[in-house]
Amino acid sequence: MAVTTTSVDRSLWWEPFSSLLTDLENASPSDDLPEPLAKKLKENHDWFVETVARFKSPNEKSKEALMSSEQIKIGPHELTVKPDFRDKALQVSSYLCLDEVQSYILVDRYLERGNVAENYIVHDPIHVVLLQYFIERQCLLKCTRQILMHALYLGNSLKEESLIREEALKLIYDGLEGKLISVLEVLMSCSHPEQMDVDLFTLWAEETLLEDNLVLDIIFLIYYESLCTCTAERWKNLCLLYKGTLSGSYNFGKLAISPEALSSFYQAKIQLLLILIEALNLENLLHMVHDEIPFRFLDSLYFLYIFVVFANHKCLKHSRHHKYLAPNNPNPKRKEKRKTRKEKEKKSNYSKILCFVSKLILEFILFT
Repeated sequence: MAVTTTSVDRSLWWEPFSSLLTDLENASPSDDLPEPLAKKLKENHDWFVETVARFKSPNEKSKEALMSSEQIKIGPHELTVKPDFRDKALQVSSYLCLDEVQSYILVDRYLERGNVAENYIVHDPIHVVLLQYFIERQCLLKCTRQILMHALYLGNSLKEESLIREEALKLIYDGLEGKLISVLEVLMSCSHPEQMDVDLFTLWAEETLLEDNLVLDIIFLIYYESLCTCTAERWKNLCLLYKGTLSGSYNFGKLAISPEALSSFYQAKIQLLLILIEALNLENLLHMVHDEIPFRFLDSLYFLYIFVVFANHKCLKHSRHHKYLAPNNPNPKRKEKRKTRKEKEKKSNYSKILCFVSKLILEFILFT
């Protein structure tokens, strides 16, 4: 008797990210990646770019394949559908709003081992799969973060053909920044799954907040190391996200229901504010103002320029030395004093700008 086989989208398959993360963490930070590990990164490149968004929502095609087939073909991989695992996969899918085939992959992968009680702090099979799902998502994000950190640690000391540098730059080129912000918006507005038991809500809330922080870590890393420039539109989107966390318009704040979740919530708010400040690239703009380098009003950075000049204006207004910094001051002696104090004023005013920008971001939010 022929076995009923159904093919589904090959993008539904993934190899365990926990083992890949271990390989990345064990790689020497002072050397380029070994060939086998570099090959794994290339094979998982699409996952690194799309991040957790590559875990799909339930759909009829996947459900039909699971219900009516004895085998499911996912690219080069094949799964034999077991009735008891299928039922658990459908339950997991309803809990997590996860594609039915991907839910089955989780069930098959982590219940087949038969070591549920020994290796996990929870003993219910469904709870084990849910916990492992969150671990997989976080390991995926940590892999992306580790790739960027490894590439940045090596810096410019390597040749252009460096494998880790090539992968990091390709992630940025293929749109990692925009995808992360989209994922952040989804995470901050997500609601408690209706089918999830109350006793699982705390686990779900804590793990979701951990993901928020991992996404924010990567975004901060991208801007801090100037891997790409934050446009005004993106900056405004981030600012609106921050506004939502302060006003409570996102479900994000409702997840802080345990000490661990509350700590993650506060950390995420601070990290988001730091990202808003870092994305303005204040140090570079301050040097341009002090060196009298003209700005070009070309693209969306015009918004950032206006914002920072306003911050600089407020800062100088409160400085006791601001009279020496007036660009059109006709007094030669004051002009000379301005030159001699230039280096000291750069440092003091930069610190003041950081303080005022934090306040201005809040003011901007209130009037947006």
